[in-house]
Amino acid sequence: MSPLLAIMVATLVTLVLSWPLRRFALRLGIMDHPGPRKAHGEAVPYLGGLALLAGVAAAILVSNPDLWPILVLLALMAALGLVDDLKYLPVWAKLVGEIAIASSAVAMGFSWHLTNSAAINDGLSILWMVGLTNSFNLLDNMDGLASTAAACSLIALAIIVPASWSLALPLAGAAIGFLVVNRPRAKMFMGDTGSLMLGFGVAVSSIGAANSAQGLHSLVILAFPMALAMFDTSLVIVSRLATGRPVQLGGQDHFSHRLRLMGWSPYQILGAAFVGSFAGAACGALAISYPATTAWLALPIGMAFIAAWVGLLRVDPYSVAVHPKVEVYGGQTRT
Repeated sequence: MSPLLAIMVATLVTLVLSWPLRRFALRLGIMDHPGPRKAHGEAVPYLGGLALLAGVAAAILVSNPDLWPILVLLALMAALGLVDDLKYLPVWAKLVGEIAIASSAVAMGFSWHLTNSAAINDGLSILWMVGLTNSFNLLDNMDGLASTAAACSLIALAIIVPASWSLALPLAGAAIGFLVVNRPRAKMFMGDTGSLMLGFGVAVSSIGAANSAQGLHSLVILAFPMALAMFDTSLVIVSRLATGRPVQLGGQDHFSHRLRLMGWSPYQILGAAFVGSFAGAACGALAISYPATTAWLALPIGMAFIAAWVGLLRVDPYSVAVHPKVEVYGGQTRT
């Protein structure tokens, strides 16, 4: 199967299954209800993550059945998220599950070959998988944002390292298909079922791509296409630590919320996510071309990321005085 056909199968299966799963969630009352840290004013159905998983599974089983072990791990990660969606899991329990699944992936050979030490490589791989899984979980804070970030990062990864398409493009296709029902105003949420599965899949894809190079080039391929997720996670962690707030709790202090405070519309924010994801990947692609002179073009892109990060850090999302009137936009934590 060609890469284009793989992404099309994932897109179509996810899109087609989203509607019956939405009706099923409505019938059984499997909903994301408004809460203290959520700004949407009406319940929105969950189970979008199951549509994402089905789309990925269909594309993988048709295009590259040899990847079935990773598909099993993706299903386990989705199951962990589903339990959290249906019945809240404490942070420690979810973390233990994520570490167990990441450790299984490493034991099955999905490890980042950065050093000559297997123990160091395995430890870094588990840390990356768990970290990126939770980064995408945190990034799922606005309609369409996690889907957009995942699709862009994965497509960019497949462009930089074409051999990575067999996992990257089914995941990207599923994210694109779900974006149809998850864009503002969202008709359905992926929940932790989808965000944990997507984040884990992105992490495994990036490790596979990074193993196509060595040393610093490997690190660049691993991290730069995921720049948006790391941008948001680092912004939130630094901001919460600086203000004495718990890092593990949800909140309206992500880059998307800060841009809303600055007057940006949801679609403008999704546009920024699109540009930011591909800009990070372009920065990485240029950087690994060193010693070619074009590699230096990565420097202004990197400086722009740093300037944006510092600028958004200065936006205060915690002061009640600066919060605009809550606007119902069908998502999880909106301003």
